[in-house]
Amino acid sequence: MKLKIFAFIFLALITNLSQAKTFKIGDVILISFPENNIKDDAYLTGIVREITIKGDYQISVKDFVDGHDYGVSCTPIAINSTGQKTAQSGWEIWTDTRNPINKQLEFIVPADKAMKLSSGKLMFIDRYNIYIVYSRWKSNAPIMSISKIESTKEYAKETGIGAINSALDIAILDRKSYYDPVINRPYWAYESVKPLTVLLEHIQSLLENDKNLNALWRAKKRDWKTIEKDMQTYFLIDSIDKAVTDAGYLLNEDGLEKANPVTLLKLKKQLKNLKR
Repeated sequence: MKLKIFAFIFLALITNLSQAKTFKIGDVILISFPENNIKDDAYLTGIVREITIKGDYQISVKDFVDGHDYGVSCTPIAINSTGQKTAQSGWEIWTDTRNPINKQLEFIVPADKAMKLSSGKLMFIDRYNIYIVYSRWKSNAPIMSISKIESTKEYAKETGIGAINSALDIAILDRKSYYDPVINRPYWAYESVKPLTVLLEHIQSLLENDKNLNALWRAKKRDWKTIEKDMQTYFLIDSIDKAVTDAGYLLNEDGLEKANPVTLLKLKKQLKNLKR
C-alpha cells in the first residue's frame, strides 16, 4: 500500500514538472492576470533577468496593461544603473503599483502566471474578442446577428472560457425577442411580447434551479466580490440584469394593444416576479 502511495505521488510530481512552463534568462515572457469579468484582464511582458530559488522569475518590464494593480502579485527589486540589485527596498521606489515600468526596478513575478509571449497574447486576444461580442449585444448593436453569438459560444469553449456561454444563451434569446432571426429585422413592440415570455421563462428557470445565483441576483446590495469569483455567475447576473430591464422598458412602448392580451398579461406577471 505504501509503495502504491509513493508511486502515485512520484507520478504526480513528474507530471507537474513536465507540464511546468520553464524559461531561461534572456527570454521575453508574458505574465498573465486574467479576470473572471474579462474586461479587467491584464498582463505584462518582460525580459527574464534572474530565476529565484523558488523558480519564480525576476524580469525587467517592457509593456503592461493599464488599470491593474500589479502590486498584489509582483515584488519590486531595486537595481542600479548596471542592472545589479541594491540594498534599497523596491517598495520605497515603487510608489505607483499600477505602473510597473521603472528604470530603477525589476520585478519578481510568479512562475505559474508566466507564459510564452506569443501564446499568451493570443489567449488574451481571444478572450477580448469574445467579450467584444458580449458587449456589442449589451449595447444593442443593430448589426449583431444571432449566428455571431452562436459561433462565439463555440469560440469560447475552444478558448477555455465556456463559462460565459450561459450568458450568451440569454443574449441569443434576447436577440430573438427583438429581431427577426432570419433577416435581422427589428420587431415592432407587440411582436416582441411572445418571444420575451420565452426569454423570461428561461431566466426564471435558471434562478429557481440555482439558489446561490438567485440570492446573489436578487440581493438589494450586490456582493460583487463573491460574484466576480466565478465567471459564469458574473456574466449570468450581468446578462439577466440587461434582459429583465429591457423587457420592462418594452411595456412603455406604443402599439402593445396589438399583442395577444393573454401573452401580454403573462409577460407582466413574469416581470413582476423578476422584480428585485
